[in-house]
Amino acid sequence: MGKLLLSANNLGRKDQGKVRLTGFNLDLHQGQTVGLLGINGAGKSTTLALLSGALAPGSGCVEVLGMNLHQHPQARKHIGLLPETPPLYANLSVNENLDFAARLRGMASSQITSARESVKKRLDLHTLGKRLCARLSKGMAQRVAIAQALIHSPKVLVLDEPTAGLDPAQAQELRELIRGLSGECGILLASHILADMEQLCQRVIVLNDGRQVAEQAMNNNRMVRIRLKTPPQNPAQLIGIASIRKAEDQGNGWYQLELDDAGEALAEQITAAGWGLLALIPSQYNLQSLLAQTLSATGEQP
Repeated sequence: MGKLLLSANNLGRKDQGKVRLTGFNLDLHQGQTVGLLGINGAGKSTTLALLSGALAPGSGCVEVLGMNLHQHPQARKHIGLLPETPPLYANLSVNENLDFAARLRGMASSQITSARESVKKRLDLHTLGKRLCARLSKGMAQRVAIAQALIHSPKVLVLDEPTAGLDPAQAQELRELIRGLSGECGILLASHILADMEQLCQRVIVLNDGRQVAEQAMNNNRMVRIRLKTPPQNPAQLIGIASIRKAEDQGNGWYQLELDDAGEALAEQITAAGWGLLALIPSQYNLQSLLAQTLSATGEQP
C-alpha cells in the first residue's frame, strides 16, 4: 500500500441544525481510488467539500500529509478539486482558464506556462488552448476542469460527479482518463453512477443521510466463480493454482475465487489439475444490491 496521503477522523458538520455529515472516517493512500456512493442528498458533496478544505468541519479533523487541513492552510496546495459544476469562465479560452487556476494556486509566473502545457498534453487538450470554453463539448469542458485541478500537481485529487451529464462514450473516455491519473496520486470520487464505482475504485463507501452505512472492497474485480466436476477434498488445494489467492466452497462443486491478477491461465491450469472445469463466470460486485439493502433500512429508495 502506498503512502498515506489523507485521513479523516470522526468528521462531522451541521448546517442550520441539520446534520449534513457525522462520524465520517477515511484513509486514502497513494495510488488508491476511493468512491463515495449514494443517492442525491446522501452527503457526498458535503463530504468532499470537507475533505478538500472548501468547508470547515463542526467536529473531527482532516489531515493531508500529516498536516491538519484546517489549521495549516499550506496543506491545501496538495489537493486538487473538481466540483460538481466545472468552474470555467465561458468567455475565456482554455489557456486563460488554466492560467487563472494556476495563479489562484499561488504558482509563480515563471512556472505557469510550462505547467499549463504539460497538463494540456496529459489530458489531450494541446490543440484547444485558444478555444473559448463556451465552444467546448461537455466532455472536453470536464477535461479542462480536471486540468485546472491538476495544474499544481496535487497529491490528492477530489472529483465530484465527474461523469454526470455526459453521454456514454464521453463518460467512458473520462473514466479511462481518471484511471490513468490514479498511479501518481490518491483519488476521492463521489458519484451516484455505479459504473464509475465499479470501474475506478478499489473501495466504495456508501453514504445515506450523512452517515457511512456500508463499505465494499472492490479488489479490481478480480473475482470469479467456477464449477468443478470432481472438486478437491479441501478448497485449500486450489490455492496456488494459476493466480488463485482465496477459494470459498459454495457447495455442489461451486467455488468463489479471488485472484492475484487477471487469471488468463486459470481455465487451462484447473483443467490440467484434473478437476474438470464445468463453468467459469466473472463475479461482478453488485453495488446496486448493496445500495438498495443499505437504504431499505431507512425507507429510502435508490
